[in-house]
Amino acid sequence: TEGSYENIRSFTAEILAGGATPIILGGDHGITWPVATAVADAYGHGRVGIVHFDAHADTAPDMRGALAGHGTPMRRLIESGAVPGRNFVQVGLRGYWPGPSVLEWMEENELRTHFMAEIRRDGFDAVLERALDEALDHADHLYISVDVDVADPAHAPGTGTPEPGGLTTVEMLRTVRRLAAEVGMVAMDVVEVSPPYDAGNSITALFAHRCVLEAITGTAMRKIGLTEPDYVDPRAAGSGVARTHREH
Repeated sequence: TEGSYENIRSFTAEILAGGATPIILGGDHGITWPVATAVADAYGHGRVGIVHFDAHADTAPDMRGALAGHGTPMRRLIESGAVPGRNFVQVGLRGYWPGPSVLEWMEENELRTHFMAEIRRDGFDAVLERALDEALDHADHLYISVDVDVADPAHAPGTGTPEPGGLTTVEMLRTVRRLAAEVGMVAMDVVEVSPPYDAGNSITALFAHRCVLEAITGTAMRKIGLTEPDYVDPRAAGSGVARTHREH
């Protein structure tokens, strides 16, 4: 595992050195540790904020004695100093984990957490605005991490640790595009697709695929100036001809 993680880190570093924006596909969520480390090395430790969409916090101290694993990457990132806890924002948490000791560690390290209870009470858009403000508090660059189990298993069953009561894929796809277009991203990962558990029509794989396409679309929109909040092509909205760039 250590060798694999180092290969992932060095490969991501090569992508960044070439001036490209890495979009890395898992695999399990353990890959976020080496990928985000490479991003922080490139842009500066403490200068990258992460918005982490997931049903689970992934901040366990270890997994059966191993420091690396799908339940530990966010703890490793924060303990290493690559990403400050105050710039690590989690959205979509639910279920019966983490336990009290892990929650205390998260609070001590100033992680920002947004559980599904808050999202259902206040609305997803309001929570997303809070998450962005928090991720970029003293940070200059945005990293997006999408665990497909942030979506309700009715929408994304093909994952190892599904948790009922999640977001819809419509909410997530719109969100990824908006973040890439309105804020800009320096890297992204999409993880935890498990084909053996997927439905016959591969809806989870399609969701992950569309997350990548929405990130690329949002990045292209940003390059041509389409950065106004929740921009929709007028043709898609049924209200006219699309603009190729924003008027200045």
